[in-house]
Amino acid sequence: MAFSIVSRNILRTSREILERNMAATVGALHQSASPPSHQHDCHRLQVTGLGVICVNGAHKLLWHQMPTAAVQAVRHYSKKAGAAKLRREVESDSDSDSDDEFERRRQKLSSKRSERGDSAFWRRKMRTLHRILDVNHDGVVSYDDFNLLAKRFNDLGHLTPEVAAEFNDVIKQTWEEQFGEITPYNLVTAEQFLTDLHHRLNDKKMAKRIGRFLPYLFKAVDFDHTGHLDLEQYKLFFRCLGLTEDDAAVSFAVIDKNGDGQLSLKEFVHLGRQFFLTEDDTKISKMFWGPLVNDH
Repeated sequence: MAFSIVSRNILRTSREILERNMAATVGALHQSASPPSHQHDCHRLQVTGLGVICVNGAHKLLWHQMPTAAVQAVRHYSKKAGAAKLRREVESDSDSDSDDEFERRRQKLSSKRSERGDSAFWRRKMRTLHRILDVNHDGVVSYDDFNLLAKRFNDLGHLTPEVAAEFNDVIKQTWEEQFGEITPYNLVTAEQFLTDLHHRLNDKKMAKRIGRFLPYLFKAVDFDHTGHLDLEQYKLFFRCLGLTEDDAAVSFAVIDKNGDGQLSLKEFVHLGRQFFLTEDDTKISKMFWGPLVNDH
């Protein structure tokens, strides 16, 4: 119903505009062609399929009776109005295309800005981790480094044989997912390390698996099996990483947020994962792997 009313209003408005323009044209012709006594008899024009009829007056004028000049004038008006409408539609479509392109670019830029791992702070953290994983200190990380690190935790003897086997499998899977095949020639530089982790960080499925090895590190140094680490156990964790006990004391003081002198498995895993995931330099997880390397 609403659509029908709007359509009739639009049609009536269009007809009124056409009538006024045609009235002006026909009126000018009548002034030169009609008797003076009938010049004011035509009060309203009516548009029909055949032409224009002067209603309530003495004159009736159909298309085939109108002078050629009048017909051309009306057709010119109609053509001009149609062209203007078409131009508005084209311009509207053009504006729409322009808006769509603008929106696509905005979303693309927004997507780029939303990617994680683009800050200097995050890169500094990853360079810190690359230094720790470079167990043999040759400047690159290899699968041998991964094995050496796993061996340090396994040698503590606090993992059951079954859990130790799981740990080794997780280390192997982590390497293959992150750095590819296991060969002596697959050597990961610091820059390549940052690039690979950046890719993993922005892949939803891969990001969920970041830090799968963390529970095994915790269990390896939880020698009394209480489910919590104190400062002495955290120092053992740092010794396995090749870091000093002083570094461990500083880091533990920061990450022991509630000051109870203990770190639960849940807290340990959360902080370890957050180290990879956040770019907020106010988060205490930045100290999880010890002091950050200097910027360069």
